[in-house]
Amino acid sequence: MSFIFYFLAAVTIIGALGVVLSPNVVHSALFLVLSFIGVAAIYFYIGAEFLGAVQLMVYSGAVAVLIVMAII
Repeated sequence: MSFIFYFLAAVTIIGALGVVLSPNVVHSALFLVLSFIGVAAIYFYIGAEFLGAVQLMVYSGAVAVLIVMAII
């Protein structure tokens, strides 16, 4: 069972590193979505379904708006 947690933590950390190291704004925003999805998956894994749903809806939706504004 701990393998799943370590996998989700690795996805979250890789997404966070991609945000910091990516020179392109759109790629950085997509890595931010990956990081937020990893955090939401960790919330779902530990049994906090409400926090996971809020993480997906609020933060990933905000990054989608950020991507649209970066393209314009």
